[in-house]
Amino acid sequence: MTSTILLTGGTGTLGSHVVPLLREAGSKVRLLSRHSRPSTDGIEYVTGDLLKGDGIDAAVNGAEIILHLAGGPKGDDEATRNLVRAAARAGVQHVVYISVIG
Repeated sequence: MTSTILLTGGTGTLGSHVVPLLREAGSKVRLLSRHSRPSTDGIEYVTGDLLKGDGIDAAVNGAEIILHLAGGPKGDDEATRNLVRAAARAGVQHVVYISVIG
């Protein structure tokens, strides 16, 4: 069974390069996005906001791996805390955090 991989920042610059590689490898890909999108091309979209804490629990539910690629100059620490707390509650096995800020 293929692991579900959740990406934050999956629609951004870095994510746009990572998503096709995961799809080519046969991974189940789920993207957390602030904007509602239909799930297409084997990519599941979940609407949520890391900073506000909205939709995070639904996004992490069932994911075994999280690639946290989202970041911003304001509130990144709180957004990351929200994600990590939700991941811990859901029993996520691995969280990979990549930061390009600062």
